[in-house]
Amino acid sequence: MSKTTSPKAFRALLNGNRILAELAKQARTSPSAEEQDPRDCLPPALRERVTLIRDQHRWLALVETSATAQLLRFHLPRLQQALPGEQVKIVVGGKRQPQSAGQQASSNQSNYQAKGPTLSKESAGYIQELAEDIDDDALKASLLRLASRWESE
Repeated sequence: MSKTTSPKAFRALLNGNRILAELAKQARTSPSAEEQDPRDCLPPALRERVTLIRDQHRWLALVETSATAQLLRFHLPRLQQALPGEQVKIVVGGKRQPQSAGQQASSNQSNYQAKGPTLSKESAGYIQELAEDIDDDALKASLLRLASRWESE
């Protein structure tokens, strides 16, 4: 086993060498607070999944899933310290990772069949009749789209 070096021994090594002491001093003073990314206080895996956006009164932390939001809630005190005096609100965006073209086409077809309401022909007829009497074009188009989703027997 190798012997670990204590922080005191490391500091003594840095202070003992003039060049290393100057480099350590520059390293402590060079990154200003404005230039640092506040997400640096988060673990690397979580940092990749969080996007910070400045709102009028606070910061919004956009995440993809509720599981990521729960992990971020655990690390929220550190993130708020990195943004002094600022409130951080976690927003779940629901953005998924892009799929390849082949996966996307097959999943879109299977998901399309599973999603959306299916109606009996009689119910679709009632909705279509109702749409005929509505003056609002956008609402009429929506009702006609809904009516077109009847299930044949």
